[in-house]
Amino acid sequence: MYILDTNIIIRFLANDDEEQSSVAYRVFEKAVNGEFVFLLHPLVVAECCWVLESKRYGYTKGEIASKLKQIIEASCVKTTGKEVVEKALDAYARCSVDFADAYLSALVEHTSSIQGIITWNEKDFRRLGGECYMPESII
Repeated sequence: MYILDTNIIIRFLANDDEEQSSVAYRVFEKAVNGEFVFLLHPLVVAECCWVLESKRYGYTKGEIASKLKQIIEASCVKTTGKEVVEKALDAYARCSVDFADAYLSALVEHTSSIQGIITWNEKDFRRLGGECYMPESII
């Protein structure tokens, strides 16, 4: 098993560097053919969102979520906290919020022992439907 880094996913999706994109494509091809498995961590998903929505790449949140979900769904990819990541990508695209906020909201919803999120960014978390608290309200 190999951990996928952001730059491999970016080269694979954006095809913006001929040499590296070609290598990234071949790496994915070998994995799809069963030669090895990838581990995808939520931090890498977050960084992919950040990079792909930058001015350099200009992808929409919907495009990013769709492309990353295709990678997550591949049989050669094992994603840490897959259900939470998929739910976060859906919310990221649907609610037009940062992936980190969408991820935290999905994590709260998925984990019964978490009471909510402490934040001053109430607007985004309310849009996500998550339980959130202003710091002043819990002291």
